[in-house]
Amino acid sequence: ENMQSTKNADDLTSTSVTAFFNLTADSNDEIGLPSTVGRELGFVAHHAIHHMALVKIIAMRTLGFKENDLPVGFGRAPSTILFDKQQ
Repeated sequence: ENMQSTKNADDLTSTSVTAFFNLTADSNDEIGLPSTVGRELGFVAHHAIHHMALVKIIAMRTLGFKENDLPVGFGRAPSTILFDKQQ
């Protein structure tokens, strides 16, 4: 059953979609860009990290949180964490 679930997830994430965006505020025209469900889920996850970074700034500068009050790596992109480990 687990192998079937993995296959279904692979099928879903490779499903083609068109993502629509307003790339200018000069008109309401949207541009459609080809993508996949997996790529869009990856983008959403990465974008959420960006928002968590903003939450971290607000928590520390406005609410008095200290860095160790938040989970390790909160608001940091995996690529940044990996880069820092290599230094």
